[in-house]
Amino acid sequence: ILDCTNANVNRKRASFKESDVGKGHSCTEKTNFVFIKCMKCATETMGTIIRRFGLVRNLNFVVPVKNNIYLGWPFVIEETDYRPSKKPFNILMEHAVYNSTKMEKMMPNNAVYITIIREPWRRLTSSFWYFSLGYTVEPPVNFSEYIQNIQKYDEIYKEPEKKAFRFCFPNGFSVVKNLMAHCLGMPLGFPAGHKDISMNDTAIMQYIGELDAQFSLVMIADYFPESLVLLKRLMCWTFKDILYHSSNVRNHKIQEIIPTDEELKLYYDFSKIDFILYEHFNKSFWRKVQKQGPDFFDEVNHFKVVQLLMERFCFVENNANSKGQFLTIPKSKFNQEFNISSEYCSYMTRYLLEDIRKQYNRNELDGDASKYWYAKEPDKGEIPKRGCSFPLI
Repeated sequence: ILDCTNANVNRKRASFKESDVGKGHSCTEKTNFVFIKCMKCATETMGTIIRRFGLVRNLNFVVPVKNNIYLGWPFVIEETDYRPSKKPFNILMEHAVYNSTKMEKMMPNNAVYITIIREPWRRLTSSFWYFSLGYTVEPPVNFSEYIQNIQKYDEIYKEPEKKAFRFCFPNGFSVVKNLMAHCLGMPLGFPAGHKDISMNDTAIMQYIGELDAQFSLVMIADYFPESLVLLKRLMCWTFKDILYHSSNVRNHKIQEIIPTDEELKLYYDFSKIDFILYEHFNKSFWRKVQKQGPDFFDEVNHFKVVQLLMERFCFVENNANSKGQFLTIPKSKFNQEFNISSEYCSYMTRYLLEDIRKQYNRNELDGDASKYWYAKEPDKGEIPKRGCSFPLI
C-alpha cells in the first residue's frame, strides 16, 4: 500500500513523463488525437478523462455547434456539425462516426487514433436498460422476451412513431445491431440508400484490417485498467491523466445476465459484425499487452492502488466538494510524486463539455457566448435532422 499523505500546499506539475521511468529513452507527451466513442462502451468515463486532459492543458477541442452534444453522430461528420477555430485542433472526442478522409483533413498529421469497444453481449444488456428498450411496447417486455424477439422489437424501436421515445436517434437507426461497427465507420447501409457491406464477409474483414492499421489503440472496456495503462504508455501520459470516476453506470441486475447458448446465438446472428470486430481487436489488444514487457501487470496493479486511493480521497472522504485539500501520491517505479487536489476531484464528476464550451467562448469569441459559429454556415432549409446534433434546443 502506498504511503500517501494529505498536503495543503501546491506543487508545480513535473516536467518528466512517467512513461520515461525505467525505459531508457525519451517519451514525448502526445496531445493531438482522435477518440472515437462507441456508445455504451465506457465511453463517457473515457470522455471525462480526455476532456480533463485537454482542459488542464488548454488544448483545442473540436466543439459541436450551438449547445449540441454530438458531432453529427450517427451521421458522418460535416462542417455544419462543429465550430471553426482560429488555430489547429488538438482533440476530436465527442460522438462522431469515424471517417478517415474527413478527420485527416480536420486534424494534424501526427494525430493518434484511439477507440474503445466492449464485448457485444455486455454492451447489449447495458443498452437494454440504459435506453429502456423493454418499454418500446405496451405492456413493457422483460429482457428474456426482448432477446427472443430482438428483430421484431428493434424494428418497432426504429419506427417514426417512436421518435419521441428515442430522443436522440433518427428513424431507422438501431442501437443494438452492429453499433460498434457503425461508430467505427463501417458502411452498413445507414442512412437508407448508402453503401452496405454487411453481407460481404470479405469486405467486412478488409475494413477491419484497415481499422487495425489506422488506429494505434483499440481499448477494451472489459479490461479497463489494462486499457488505460496501455493508453498511458502509448501517449506518454501520467497516472494522474488516466484516473477516472465511472460515468453513466448503474447497479442493475440486467448487467449480470449470463446468456444461454440459445440467447447468445440469437444475438450473434443478429449483430454478427460487432462480434467479429470484437474478436479481432480483443486478440490484437492482448498481442499489444504481450509486447509491453514483464512489468506491465505490475504497473496495472500499481495503478489500481492509486485509483483506489484517489476514489477514497475524492468520493469516500468527499473532498470533491471541498477546497484546498491534497492527496499526495508518492514516487514509484511507474510515477513521480504528484498531488491530487480537491479541485481536481471535481473534474472527475462534472460534465466537462460545458467547460469546453466556455473555453471556446473565451478563446474564439472573446467571451461572447451568444455566438455559435459554424465551420460552414448551413443553407437555410437544408439543415439535416441529425439526432442530438442538429439542432438541439
